[in-house]
Amino acid sequence: MCETPETMEMSIKSGIISKIERQKRAAHRYNVYIDDTFALAVHEDVLIKHRLLKGETVLEDDLKRILEAEEKSRAYLDAVRLLSSRLRSEHEMRTRLVQKGYGIELAQETTERLRQEGYLNDQLFADQLAKQRLQSQKKGRNWIKQELKQKGLSKDHIAQAMEQVDEATEYQMALSLASKRYASELAKDPLKAKRKIGGFLMRRGYAGSIVSKVLSQLKSAGHGAEEETDWNEDEFE
Repeated sequence: MCETPETMEMSIKSGIISKIERQKRAAHRYNVYIDDTFALAVHEDVLIKHRLLKGETVLEDDLKRILEAEEKSRAYLDAVRLLSSRLRSEHEMRTRLVQKGYGIELAQETTERLRQEGYLNDQLFADQLAKQRLQSQKKGRNWIKQELKQKGLSKDHIAQAMEQVDEATEYQMALSLASKRYASELAKDPLKAKRKIGGFLMRRGYAGSIVSKVLSQLKSAGHGAEEETDWNEDEFE
């Protein structure tokens, strides 16, 4: 949990800055000593903005502003580090910052700053996630739509992202996935394999119409002797 400016302020007294030293393990952070006693650590941006210099007197009101600025700086840098691993939706970012101990208002303020700076873009996030889930993971429309909802994206963002999940591409992905994954089982027991394929594709978010079309294609491709089996899409809804 993050220490808040209020709790930090209780342990810091006003006085004269007696020493400022760069931290050994964090090049952009500095330890500030007041009256020869360690008082707080701040990012260099906060140090410069608030003109924290040796010999300067720091009052209680100054400390409050400095601590608030430092917390904002930490929240922002934590958010940037989160984005270094992967893109995130605004909802995800707010949630993660709150989980890290920041207040809801600061989490919202940080998220808004990142959006204005172009680091967060819910539409871009939705588009890329939908494309990745379809093409790389071969997930179906229903799975993708549900995941976008879980990421906290708006209906408009989801609707636009889903436009790239066309039925023809979805069908090709499902057919490729089923053919490769169940090739040996189709050769041994086609009917049993197709039953398994139907459930498998449904769990991956493919609609009944897509599943039925894939199974019909596998049948017409000559996988097995039971060529007269009918695959009704309602069976997979």
